[in-house]
Amino acid sequence: MKLSKDLGKESWFYLLLLVGTFLLFAMFYSSPQSFWIHNLRWNINEETNRERNDVMVPPMNADIHPEKWNASVEKFEDAVPTKPICDFSDYRSDLCNMTGDVRTQGYNITTVFFVIPPSTENYEQEWSVNAYSQKMYNYFSKNVTVKQLRGPQNAPLCTIGQRNTPAILLSLGGPTGNIWHDFTDVIIPLFLASKPLNREVQFLLINHQQWFLDKFSLIFKDLSRYKVINFDEDKEIRCYRHMLVGLLNHKDLSIDPKRAFDGFDMYRFKLYIRSIYSLPMDVELPYKMDKRPEKKPRLMLVVRSKSRRFLNQEEITDVIEKNGFEVVQVEPKRSDNLTEMSKLVDSCDVLMGVHGAALTHILFLRTNAVMVQLLPLGGQAMDFYANSCYDEPADDMRLRRIDYQITPEESSLLDKYGWDDPVIKDPDSVNSKGWSYRQKYYWNEQDLRLNMTRFEPVLVKALELIKG
Repeated sequence: MKLSKDLGKESWFYLLLLVGTFLLFAMFYSSPQSFWIHNLRWNINEETNRERNDVMVPPMNADIHPEKWNASVEKFEDAVPTKPICDFSDYRSDLCNMTGDVRTQGYNITTVFFVIPPSTENYEQEWSVNAYSQKMYNYFSKNVTVKQLRGPQNAPLCTIGQRNTPAILLSLGGPTGNIWHDFTDVIIPLFLASKPLNREVQFLLINHQQWFLDKFSLIFKDLSRYKVINFDEDKEIRCYRHMLVGLLNHKDLSIDPKRAFDGFDMYRFKLYIRSIYSLPMDVELPYKMDKRPEKKPRLMLVVRSKSRRFLNQEEITDVIEKNGFEVVQVEPKRSDNLTEMSKLVDSCDVLMGVHGAALTHILFLRTNAVMVQLLPLGGQAMDFYANSCYDEPADDMRLRRIDYQITPEESSLLDKYGWDDPVIKDPDSVNSKGWSYRQKYYWNEQDLRLNMTRFEPVLVKALELIKG
């Protein structure tokens, strides 16, 4: 009886040994091994492709410390995520933040694969992400698909490995071409995400627009030493350890220092822009630096040719000059060379114009220069946009500012609609119908005929600010 029990125990031992051996072989030839092989291939690909023209891969020991990447974003996930890697909670921006095994496939499918170890408890997920920093403009831009995969068996094989180089995938598909959106939606958010990385970051663009890269080439070159990738046409499978899809947009033409690296604010960004375009730093206004007794303060008058035009432009120019200013008239265009334009703006003490994108050029004014913003008819909505888009940013840039609200008599809308039309007597009721109505009447149909007797005190005030 005792011998029988011993044989039974021995049989169980051999059975367990056999099962254990089988499981060991199964694990070796299953996805964990595949995961290891894929990572090995990643390393091999990195060495093989080090000399390719479109990739300047840094040495293997030049790894970017995760804390530096963390400095450029608000949320940072471990290599094995414990919660969703895509965040849609911000009312302005969508953002996906990945650290680990990240692979991109642009051509035809616009997809980012985030491979996590199959041993984790996380499940496979998929997100559709608007990579433009203001998601309210998602109808301009195609979305990026972000797929979280358990194990690499369904992920494409890497053709270019850049294990030490973080990447940012963003969209230029919003209302770019409008310089206010160029800075608010692209340049400022991209700067905040990439500047802490000391040029060790690669940009991948969807809705690629070469004119944009050409116009802002000095900024792109300062933020990254790598070639910008047209992701829409990219047939490579690029592999990274760190990637952002999308950019955080803090506020209109400004920065929230509480959300930025090192408490960075809009004034410091303005100084950064001045350094990029080789403008003088820490200097007085041009008028004060020129000691010639005949020197007059210089006022840049921004004119428009399509909407919100000056109907009495010659009279406006004459009165400005009679009040002691030298007038420089400009009509900014998308094709402008920003180096030349920045130097022209820097030479001025005052920038004056009707509410619109061209006021974005206040970025190139010196500290304590003056912005004069003319507000067309438009009710509380116009007041809101004037304050959010330019008044608050001007304060953040340490500029002085004056707003001038026109009367109905100074608007071309009065001639067209008359006093009894809601467009004139109740703009807020028109605004309540939505943006298309605001845009139609107050942005697109309206021109201005300034009452120069009423406006002249604004010029007197501006002169006092400059000379004070």
